[in-house]
Amino acid sequence: MKVMAINKSKTIILALALLLIVSVGYIIFERFQEAQQQLYLQAAQSGYNKGIQDTVVSLYQQTNNCQLTTINIGNVTRQIVDVECVKAK
Repeated sequence: MKVMAINKSKTIILALALLLIVSVGYIIFERFQEAQQQLYLQAAQSGYNKGIQDTVVSLYQQTNNCQLTTINIGNVTRQIVDVECVKAK
C-alpha cells in the first residue's frame, strides 16, 4: 500500500510538473507573438507616417516655383498653388 501511494504521488507530481512546463511554454510563446505583432504594428505606423511626410514635402516642392499642382484623392481632384504666388499677381 505504501509503495502504491508513493507511486501515485510521483505520478501526480510528474503530471503537475508537465502541466506547469506546458503552461509556462504557452505563456512565453504568447508573449513572444505579442511582441512580434507590436513590432510589425510600429513598423507599419512608421511607414505610414513617412509616406505622409514625403507626400507633404513633395507637394511643397511642387508649389515652390509658383507651379499649379493637382491632387487626386479617389474621384476628387483639387488644384493647389502657393498663396504667396497668388498675392504677387
